[in-house]
Amino acid sequence: STTDSVSNSIAIGEHSGGRSIRPACWSCNQQPTLFLSIRPLPISTRMGFRPTEEAESRAQSRGYIVDPQKRAAWLNNQSEPILSDALSDSEAPPRSLVTYRNGKKEYVPESALDGKVLALLFGANGPLCCGFARNFAKVYKKLRREESDPFEVIYVSKDNSRRDFDRFVKGMPWLALPFRDNTFLFERYKVPDDVLSWPRMVILTPDNRVMFEDAVPIAKECMLEKKPEAFSTVLETAWSDRGLINRFNSLFGPW
Repeated sequence: STTDSVSNSIAIGEHSGGRSIRPACWSCNQQPTLFLSIRPLPISTRMGFRPTEEAESRAQSRGYIVDPQKRAAWLNNQSEPILSDALSDSEAPPRSLVTYRNGKKEYVPESALDGKVLALLFGANGPLCCGFARNFAKVYKKLRREESDPFEVIYVSKDNSRRDFDRFVKGMPWLALPFRDNTFLFERYKVPDDVLSWPRMVILTPDNRVMFEDAVPIAKECMLEKKPEAFSTVLETAWSDRGLINRFNSLFGPW
């Protein structure tokens, strides 16, 4: 089925070479047809999320240690102090995303993803990802001018501290998953756990099929040629009027 989950056998799209295949709703903001029935994907048991009462009380905060290595080290020696900077975002409502694009921290409901082509931006706060994000923001602002435009970017973080995460996300005009351990998402979407392989941008259709495993090279070419609007060919290739709602769990697992 291509309507309710990310396929295990990923379909790779091809660059359209500049052909205009823009659907009518792309230019007129017509809302796509939405389907209510989806089935959440099973989440890997390798997530290793183990929030503990002791960790919460010591840090005076709820959450778990995001860095898998630090989490494992603490579980072996629970006398070590825990800083809140290392703990996941416990304030985020279920199935929500976070953004600072209006000048302050806001949580956005999963309905912001309904029926849209999604670009999952995998990476972490570092020179390679920061440089790309700064330049891709120009592409994003060209292609997404209204809330109703059928395109959104979601940052999927490999940051290990909330400070690094917040500094990076504050400069993004798009949405992000709240600070948490996203190791299983890197595995699910076949993104290498290697800083030199980031950023990686996975393009998803409105019904959650993977159309491009990595659109970063195409985005860089558009930016190099100073033609940010050319990236629309990627979005047009991924477009489908068979859109899903309530997509958070099927895309990202329970929050």
